[in-house]
Amino acid sequence: MSVAEIGLLHGRYARLSDRFKSMWTYHQFASGVFKSVLATPLPYRIDFQNTFDRIKAASANLNAGQMQEAGAALGLCELALDRIATQLLRADDQVSASSVRRFFEKLKEHDENIVQFVIKFYFYCEAVEGDRRDKLDYLFTRIGEDFVADRAQYSSRSSLEFRERLIGLVSLLRQIEAPHEEVVRLIRAIRSIRDDIQSAEAFEELTERNLLKNARLFKHRLGHLYFHPDILMAIVELNVATKNKFLKLYNEEEHRIVEDAQKLVEHGSAIERNFGDTNPELLEEISRFREFKQRFDVSRAASNVKHDLITHLKQSMSNILAQLDRGLGGDDMEASADLPASFFSDAERVENIAGRFGNDILHRFLMRVATAIDVADPSVMPEEVAEFPNVKELRLEPWEIAAYQKLFERRAAEAEEDNEELWVLYLRAAALRIKVDEEATMLAASTGAGVTPESELLGAAKLSLDCGKELDEQFNDFLHEAVYYSNPKILHQLYRSRFRLLRGFSGLWLIYDRGGM
Repeated sequence: MSVAEIGLLHGRYARLSDRFKSMWTYHQFASGVFKSVLATPLPYRIDFQNTFDRIKAASANLNAGQMQEAGAALGLCELALDRIATQLLRADDQVSASSVRRFFEKLKEHDENIVQFVIKFYFYCEAVEGDRRDKLDYLFTRIGEDFVADRAQYSSRSSLEFRERLIGLVSLLRQIEAPHEEVVRLIRAIRSIRDDIQSAEAFEELTERNLLKNARLFKHRLGHLYFHPDILMAIVELNVATKNKFLKLYNEEEHRIVEDAQKLVEHGSAIERNFGDTNPELLEEISRFREFKQRFDVSRAASNVKHDLITHLKQSMSNILAQLDRGLGGDDMEASADLPASFFSDAERVENIAGRFGNDILHRFLMRVATAIDVADPSVMPEEVAEFPNVKELRLEPWEIAAYQKLFERRAAEAEEDNEELWVLYLRAAALRIKVDEEATMLAASTGAGVTPESELLGAAKLSLDCGKELDEQFNDFLHEAVYYSNPKILHQLYRSRFRLLRGFSGLWLIYDRGGM
């Protein structure tokens, strides 16, 4: 037997030993997850000692120079590991990414070797898609982050040592080849997603703008390129930034959510007693609220709160208040005297927007406009309100701010031509600009990275383009009304709002069209 063949056998044995160690480590990890997180018995029984003894015996033959016997023995050991892998993967189907996170966060000591060998287990099994991509995503972030105690936040490791570690891990997979330009483009797209998440100023934005959902979808659609070392480092940076943003927004929201939910729990029976007979929808919403509240309490106790659960809980509270607001009047006012006035501000805003604009594709964005402007006292001039950070982020024009305030009788009309029809057009155009900008950003990130956008996003963009055409026709009708030419100020506002909408419309259309959609 040649030296090369001997070398191949030694390499085969080294891989076999490493593969066995990864499976043994996964078994230890799975034992902990099923016991401490899932609270169920392990769904398999494997004799690891017997397999270890067989591998060790094969090693003895290899060292003794009995190459033919050693090769046959290694083949039998590889078949044994294949059977073990099948059982472990079947058990892994019961382990969610959330369970993986909860298990590692319970560990008092952070052992990166355990994490690395669990990663190797998935690699050796070639199980890297679907839910397992989410688990790997967490595990890579686990070994790619450091907790900075004095800042109470996480930082990503960008050192050469960490990159070399990633290269060593992904070398277990088939070779990943990609043009340098494509790698750079994907990294830029990942950083664009990271910047979008970091721009969120309210917890609801994570759900309303689908920021976390889109980030997860993007990582799944990367396919095997996810495991390119440079792309993987950018993904770890994205995940660390996302974790910091989530924790920051959640910590700001948690106290208020708990306090408001508890108040609603305390008043739940009184609400049902006083309003339930005349409003069965209210009873259904209270039932949903109690379910979300229970799930929130359980997940909070287990340090497993997810952004969508918080959003559902807050939305349920808002729906209850909206139902109450619609049902209040006459004798009902006395029954509701013990409810805090602050409970009705959000509900009133929802009712106002729905009453004036309906509940179409712009509703959510009109609500963002309304929420931002409502912070300002009507005595503050619209030009000053436009500079408020929360308003400035939406890039609203002063007359659009004034239009909202006039529409809800918080500011007087400035001229005879300054009327409700004009105010509604300004606000719908402003809301559509926000919607168009978000969709253009998400489409650009997907198409620029060579990833096919999801059908839901494409459908939303198509609706925006159709709405843009409709609003542009309305602007055109206004500009052809002779009365507006007598008021240069309104004429200027109409032109500027129209051109700003057209600029956003054109940008979205070009990106939409570039993808051949």
